[in-house]
Formats: sequence, C-alpha cells, structure tokens
Amino acid sequence: MISNASIAIMLGGIAFICVMVICLMLYYKFKYHTKITTFLIGAATFILFALVLEQLMHVLVLFKLPVGEKIQNNIWLYALYGGLAAGVFEETGRLIAMKFLLKKEHSKPHTALMYGAGHGGIEALLLGGLSLLSNLIYSFMINAGQEQMLLSQIPAEQQETVQASFNQLKETSPALFAAIPAERVSAVTLHIALSVLVWTAVVKKKPTMYLLAILLHFLLDAVAVLLKDKIPIAALELLLFVISVLSALLAYAVWKKHLAGGQQETVPEETAIAEESLSE
Repeated sequence: MISNASIAIMLGGIAFICVMVICLMLYYKFKYHTKITTFLIGAATFILFALVLEQLMHVLVLFKLPVGEKIQNNIWLYALYGGLAAGVFEETGRLIAMKFLLKKEHSKPHTALMYGAGHGGIEALLLGGLSLLSNLIYSFMINAGQEQMLLSQIPAEQQETVQASFNQLKETSPALFAAIPAERVSAVTLHIALSVLVWTAVVKKKPTMYLLAILLHFLLDAVAVLLKDKIPIAALELLLFVISVLSALLAYAVWKKHLAGGQQETVPEETAIAEESLSE
C-alpha cells in the first residue's frame, strides 16, 4: 500500500508545479509586458534541444558507439558527459532561439525572464509534474488492489522490472516525493538565470556569457549525478538550490551591468493619445 502521506505530497507537488509555472508566466506578462509567445518559444526550444536532439545523441553515444559502455560504467565520465551534453544542447538552443526567433524583442531585456520561465517551466511540467502524476496513478491502482491486473497486461519478460518499480514505490518515503517539486524550484531558478546570461551574450555581443551559461549548467547537472547516491536527498537538493541561487545572483549582477535600463515599457494606447493631445 502507498501511504496517504505520500499520495497527499504527490498531489500537492503536482499542484505546486502547475501553479508555479502559470504564476511565473502571468507575472512576467503583466508586470513587464512580455509576450506569451516568448514563453512558448522557451518551452518548444527545451523540447526540441533537450528531449529530441540531445536524446538522439545519447542513443548514438551511449548505446551505439564503443565508448558508450565505458561512459556508463564510470560515474566521473558519466557526470562529465551528461553535464556537458545538457549544457551545450540547452544553451545552444537558448542562443539560437534568442538570436533568431526573438530578434524583434532585443530592446526588451525582460523577454529573457519570460523565455527562462518557458524553458524551465515546461521542464518542470514534463519531468516533475508528469513523474508525480504517473506515480500517483499507479499508487491509486495499487491501493485499489489492481497491481496483479496491471502486471498481467505487461509482457512476461518485463514483469520483474515493473514489479520492482512497484515495490520501490511502496517503500519510498513521503519526503522523497517532496524532493521533486523542490528540485523543480532550483531548476526553474537556474533556467531564468541562464536565460539572462545567454540574452546578454546575444544582445550585447558577449560570447563569454554563453560559455558561462554552459559551465553553470554543466556544474549543476554534474554535481547532481556525482552526489545522487552519496549524500541524503535533502542535502543534495539544498546544495543544488544554493548553486541555483548563486547563479541567479551572478545573473542579476550581469543584468545590472549590461541590461538594466534597457526595457522599453509598453505604453497603453489611451496614454499615448492623451500625451499627443497635451503636446498639441
């Protein structure tokens, strides 16, 4: 049986992630007059570069090339490869989207924040929200006594693996489910910070900011891989949050130096007409 506490935390985690993403999108839209299409471009870029192109490279490198087995069996090589792959693919996608798809918005630096909300938000929904949702559905079915029915519909060679995942779900502490939304907070914070850095690279012609974004992305992912089974999950999530916050502070310093004062706020039509009348 899955405890009521675990189910409650899963429900709360799904709700939290959805509310966080929606609130960020609406906040940047109404506070800074950024466009919903920017959010969607950020989301689509993550899907294309992280979930399609990067995964295709993983299939090639890890499962088709001879070096793949060596990488998978060496935690240091795996952390190096995984961190660099995530950093290069996602930050390059961010760079391309900002340079070409958001070219008309280059005078509005707050666009970077909306882009980051879309990039990190869709990741939170797909990797965090859907993970919790699938666990929640299986939890309800297991508690309803449908575990054997589920196993009977799975090919015999896969039943042992699925049974092991069900057992793991039963044994998982409720606190571990809370780590998923906590991890998404860190990730979204990082994505917004990295978006500021890459935006600066594009708009202010500062390529070192693009390289810095790759480095910070690599650092967070590599640390997560190296320490996943070495320290308690709470300590790991705290460490990742600290890295994300430090990245955000660095991005804020870059913002103040290169982007502050560049925002052209949208002037309501009625205000513009009134100002023209006064000038006459």
